[in-house]
Amino acid sequence: MYDQVSHEISRMATGERAALDRLYRITSGKVFAILLKILRDKSDAEDALQNVYVKAWRGAPRFDPSRSGEAWIATIARNVAIDHIRSSRRNASDSEGLDMVADPVQTSSDQWQMRKDLVHCLETLPEEQARAVVQVYLHGLSYQEVADLLGSPLNTVRTWLRRSLLKLRSCLGGENDDE
Repeated sequence: MYDQVSHEISRMATGERAALDRLYRITSGKVFAILLKILRDKSDAEDALQNVYVKAWRGAPRFDPSRSGEAWIATIARNVAIDHIRSSRRNASDSEGLDMVADPVQTSSDQWQMRKDLVHCLETLPEEQARAVVQVYLHGLSYQEVADLLGSPLNTVRTWLRRSLLKLRSCLGGENDDE
């Protein structure tokens, strides 16, 4: 079935800017609802909404008119929201995550020293391994999410984390369980 949304996307593929305006009027409410449901923040959803239509404009020449236009735009919205979440996690500063371990203003000198020692020990790890540790243990990402973020195989990330934890334990003065 050839619907209005599919028609507007096909018109966009020919470079018709007015078709983009019509597509926005027809679909923006539903697209915004999808974004808001995934992102759970109105301002993030508003930012992502613009990206959805930029991607739709650029992707229109690849649209298959025999498919549902609504499903196509909804898929773009879902992917933009997921990219936004991943980007937010990736952009979270590692040192901000370490602030969760001990805030120098609100903690004792022992906790502040522990944070300082942890930062020092993390700096002794290879950069990707340190990022993996911070992302998993401070930001709460899954091993798979970290593997995707770093572009590394899942088993490699698992190995890095195990070895990194052993090195951190040793660096922080704990027992060393090296194999």
